[in-house]
Amino acid sequence: MKRFLKLRFSPILLVAAIILMMVYGQGKVYAGGQKEDPLATADTLIAERKYNEAILLLTQFIKKNPDRFDDAQRRLQRIVKLREEYNAIAGDLLNVLVTDPTNDERKLAMIRQLESLEAAPNRAAREFILKTKETALFTYNRAQFEKIMAEGRSLIDKGDYVGAARRYADGFSLYQEEFFQAGYGEIIENNVKQGLKTIQQNLGTFGTLLPELQKRIDTFINLTNAFDYNSDFAPILAAYAELEPLLLQFASMRNTASSVGLGFQGQFLLLQSADANLGDSSFLPFAFRFILGRKTEIQPEGIVGAMDTFWVKGVNALETATVQKLDTMYTGFEKVYQANPVSLQSPMIEQLRQYSDFALRLLSVWSSVAVKEFQDQVSVYGKSIAKNKVPVYLAVQGLLENTGIMTSYYKALKDLLDLSGQQNSVFDTWQAGRASDDNTIAGLANLRLAILDLKNYVTASETVAASRLKTYENYANNALSIETAVERIQKSIEHLAYLTQLINKQELTLASQRFIIENTGINNRLAARDGAFQKAFRLLQGVQITQQQGTSYLAKYPKESLPLFTDLDRLLAADIQKVRTVLSAYNTEPVPIRQAEVIQELQQETVLLLTALEALQGKTKTNIATAQQQVALAETLRLEGDRRFLEAQAALRNLNFDLARQRLQQSGERYDASLAVQEAADLRTLRDQRLLSLAAEISKTENETVVRDVRRLITEAKRSYFNGDFTKAEETLLQAQNRWKTTNVEDEPEVAYWLTLARSALSIKTGRTIPVTAPLYPEMSQLLSAAQKAFETGKALLAAKKRTEALEQFALARTKIQEVRILFPLNQDAGLLELQIDQLIDPAAFSANFRQRLSDAQAKLAVQPQEGYAELQDLYTINPNYPGIKTIIEKAEIQLGLRLPPPDPKAIARSNELTAAARRIIDANTRSQFPVALAQLNEALKLNPNNEQAIALKDRIQTDVGGQATVVLSSAAEREYQRAVQELQNGNTIVALAIVEQLLQDPKNRNSTKLVELQKRIQSRL
Repeated sequence: MKRFLKLRFSPILLVAAIILMMVYGQGKVYAGGQKEDPLATADTLIAERKYNEAILLLTQFIKKNPDRFDDAQRRLQRIVKLREEYNAIAGDLLNVLVTDPTNDERKLAMIRQLESLEAAPNRAAREFILKTKETALFTYNRAQFEKIMAEGRSLIDKGDYVGAARRYADGFSLYQEEFFQAGYGEIIENNVKQGLKTIQQNLGTFGTLLPELQKRIDTFINLTNAFDYNSDFAPILAAYAELEPLLLQFASMRNTASSVGLGFQGQFLLLQSADANLGDSSFLPFAFRFILGRKTEIQPEGIVGAMDTFWVKGVNALETATVQKLDTMYTGFEKVYQANPVSLQSPMIEQLRQYSDFALRLLSVWSSVAVKEFQDQVSVYGKSIAKNKVPVYLAVQGLLENTGIMTSYYKALKDLLDLSGQQNSVFDTWQAGRASDDNTIAGLANLRLAILDLKNYVTASETVAASRLKTYENYANNALSIETAVERIQKSIEHLAYLTQLINKQELTLASQRFIIENTGINNRLAARDGAFQKAFRLLQGVQITQQQGTSYLAKYPKESLPLFTDLDRLLAADIQKVRTVLSAYNTEPVPIRQAEVIQELQQETVLLLTALEALQGKTKTNIATAQQQVALAETLRLEGDRRFLEAQAALRNLNFDLARQRLQQSGERYDASLAVQEAADLRTLRDQRLLSLAAEISKTENETVVRDVRRLITEAKRSYFNGDFTKAEETLLQAQNRWKTTNVEDEPEVAYWLTLARSALSIKTGRTIPVTAPLYPEMSQLLSAAQKAFETGKALLAAKKRTEALEQFALARTKIQEVRILFPLNQDAGLLELQIDQLIDPAAFSANFRQRLSDAQAKLAVQPQEGYAELQDLYTINPNYPGIKTIIEKAEIQLGLRLPPPDPKAIARSNELTAAARRIIDANTRSQFPVALAQLNEALKLNPNNEQAIALKDRIQTDVGGQATVVLSSAAEREYQRAVQELQNGNTIVALAIVEQLLQDPKNRNSTKLVELQKRIQSRL
């Protein structure tokens, strides 16, 4: 066609050619015989612009009807006139083709005029017009197409989406007339017409819907921006409830327009498949591009592009506001969570869930468009939605699923907190002592089961979350940008993991509390068992019993402890079995709990408690054996005490007093030993009754013999005394005193009187000789021997007139004498030897000083009686014939108690008075006054030792009263006596004396010989 446009024709030739084509063009020959008027038919043909057919018909008509030539000629003239107009326009067209070839709009206007004047030009004219029209129309329409597209794009960029759509719709005029003139058939034409109509209707809807939709979008965004956790969600739902139908209406409108465009495109492809020459320079290609836009363009265009631009902008704004708000809410939740993961935030999660669910509902509005874009074929726009919106949708969906996970989290957390509260209540109640161990452990076990159910629930939630994470990671691996969703699910999994840690911690706490209670119970039982053990052990080892007088003793009760130990052993066996069961429970715990430090510490504590219980059981068994042994020993000792008591009775009947006392004491020892092993009040009472009674009987029976023996010994001692054998006298008197104390406690006064005299005499003579038994006897003997030898040597030298040598020997003798007298100053041999030395050295001076020496010795009797008496004895030995010396010594001996003074008539008279007074008491048998009578008789014998009546009365009363000495003490007194002995042995003299004096306060104990002796022994150490 372009080549055709380049041809240059002469205008005249062109007109002539057109006329010739018009005149001689192909036409029809209308046969005669037609029924209707040919002229009418010619008029119809002229009206239809079928001029060639009309000329042929009129030509034939003139030939057949010459009479009607005028009628035909008029019609021919009219045709010529129209043809002239046609030719004129054709001439103009040719002129434009030559002079203004780019003015396609004018060309097309002229061609339309030609087509309106001639419906069926001849072939040449028709082809010329067609070619010219095609060329002009293509150029024109293409320019219009580009212009409309550009203007539509500009309007879209300005936000005038309705104006842009309408501008695109203006392009429907391009090739539309040609399309409908092409004769594609009624069906195709009707479909196209319907599509155009639909587009026009949509444009009207678009124009009214867009402002309202934009208003609703703005309202919704404002509400969304102002929304937070404290807001009511209802206004947003209400706003979207009004907005969503408009969005769906808009999407439906848009999809309808898209369907029209796709329909036009499909129809064109079908037509093109039937006509290979059919190109894009036609109506349908232009129309569907005005609807759908060009595929080569990056930005959306066309009517649907304008709608989509508004849609994308509006829905993106909705999406952005909603998703940003959702992100903000999630961030806020995470902040609250991180601040306190164990604070229940179920309302926040519920709001997040609702909002996420709503966000998905909002995002799903994209599907109302996306489905269309994927329905017939996958469009770029559809791909864009899939690429850009699927990640957003998945992110929100992930968040929604996260809310499900976190709902599970908070449900589990609430249950955990409830269980924790119940656990604390159960444990606190137990700690307060208001619940038993068994009930508390059972309660904790039930809570443990609930914790395990909760743990399984969280584990299941973790499994679901992990599956979701894997799904979303697969999405991410398929190039979907959903990192946020993955991160959020990962966080939720971390939250669940943290919750699992809390549950594990709670489970550990439950386990530890169970074992704490177990250990506490074991410890309490151990304490109770230990208390029972200590009680039994105290009975076995002894309990301090305080008596009325304030003293105390250790009483042992092995017999009473035995059933306690036996029962304790049975209880300990059950306790140990229970503890072993608890220890086995540790091993059934899950490894993480079993390996927890607190559990291991509790397990170690349980092991230690088991060890303690086993040790206590061991001690219990040992003490059972000990108690059995002690019971058997106590019984053996008691039986031995009975046997010895019977032997004491038998000995008394045989008047074998020593054996009776010995067996009686042995019986008491056995009884006391039995009581020391096993306290028994009945045995203690029986012991005291038996022993004290038999002891009194022994003392009374033996006392007659004791009185006779003592009188005999006193007589012998007096005889020795008067014979000057003071040592013999002392020995005899001591024998008498000991014999007296066989049945009496206190010293016999008469014996004591004579013993004092004998000892006084002995004390005076003590030191005069050195006993062979003395430790220094060998050394002293050697010194005295050396002194005696030196004396004899000096005496010989002096006789030989060797005075100097003699004095040296005497000096040596003196030295030896002094060494002896340092230790034995009263030694008779040393004293005599020294006097002899003085006498030999200077006899005259010695004789002259003898009187002075005698006077000095007498003077010493008052202050140093022993030394003075020794000197008198030495002087008497040197010169027994010295005048008056014998009398001086006798007086000194009376003065020193070595000799009895002559009888004193007054003393004798007083002695007789006292004797008479005592007789009166005895004759009256006033037994309560016997101690007074006895005291009077003792005084009478001091005044007159030879008062035979006093002696007889005294022996009589002492025989009648009986022995007062106690052979045995009561068990209580015996115990205190032994304690005093022990204290004395330990060096606690004061304590021992206090115990003895306390015992002596009891009149029954004052007659105990051994107690009085102990008192004396203690006092001797003070």
